[in-house]
Amino acid sequence: MKPLGTQHIAEFLNCKKSLLNNPEQLEKLLMAGIKKSGLHYEKIISHKFNPLGVTVLAIISESHVGIHTYPEAGHISIDVFTCSDAKKQIKLIKHLKENLKPRKVIMTEIQRGNPLEIREPHWITSKSDCGFEVRYHVKKHLYKKKSKFQMIDIIENENFGKMLFLDKDLQISERDAHIYNEALVKPIKKSKRNIGNAAILGGGDGGILYEILKLNPENVTLVDIDEQVIKASKKHLSKICYEAFADPRVDVIAGDAIKFIESSKKFDAIVYDLTMHPEAFTKISRSLYLEDLFIKIKSRLNKKGIVTLQVGSEYDKETLKLAKRILRKHFINPKYQKIFIPSFCETWIFASARVQ
Repeated sequence: MKPLGTQHIAEFLNCKKSLLNNPEQLEKLLMAGIKKSGLHYEKIISHKFNPLGVTVLAIISESHVGIHTYPEAGHISIDVFTCSDAKKQIKLIKHLKENLKPRKVIMTEIQRGNPLEIREPHWITSKSDCGFEVRYHVKKHLYKKKSKFQMIDIIENENFGKMLFLDKDLQISERDAHIYNEALVKPIKKSKRNIGNAAILGGGDGGILYEILKLNPENVTLVDIDEQVIKASKKHLSKICYEAFADPRVDVIAGDAIKFIESSKKFDAIVYDLTMHPEAFTKISRSLYLEDLFIKIKSRLNKKGIVTLQVGSEYDKETLKLAKRILRKHFINPKYQKIFIPSFCETWIFASARVQ
């Protein structure tokens, strides 16, 4: 059976209390909102509880609207269900918000029918392959676009600031971007060698680029396949990339990092900030794909050149095992570090190695 309609459940927190125990005023407010939103009023009833609280129910041609108030807490629970255009529900809820003036709104969208699908516009869930998921509150949705390659979301969160998600997978956040980026650049700094040319594979948010420019390299080439990520980061993630993209020492290439590494010049340092799970876009096995890739990276490194990479979650034991085998086989002096990334809510593993 196809979905029968859309239901929005909203919680208004810390509302204007003067209306919350007044059924007559709530009825008028709801009727005005129904008319304004393009829905069609049929009948309305209300009940005032003793000593506090009001329930208002409106029958509309499209289905129903329900409101229940908790005056003592300044809280209102709202339920809107229709079998027509869901945008009208949003208009109604917006009307109620403008008049009841909540300090915060929590809302969930449910597609009714079979299957039952729950959508939460004020939350974004980053799923893990390690048996758990992390939900982030969306204080404000700054950017949402489906590029040629992936869904790009940039949100603002109360604790982590602006956050970048690709296909709902968290990439970076303002609060702890420096932790992630420094982990990839610190081994290059500790090598105490002059960096002529450096390359970043991935890293379209510009954070690693900003960090590596502190080492005063002659040139840095950043290669990311998704130009939209770079553009969105320049506009919305300035506290992560700062002015790095405008630095005259920087070359930005919107293209395939693998093809780039096959035909590029040599580098003193290469930062690998791409996925360790290429299964979605390659037909060969992951181990063969990654081994071939790191052989190519090795061939593009100058004498005593260094490669750094993010391996992934500490819970992803198979990927760590694979990374150790590849680095041990094709590089020298491989090193690993575990660093807790607060916005990831887990410990991340970073690695480095060099050539002779």
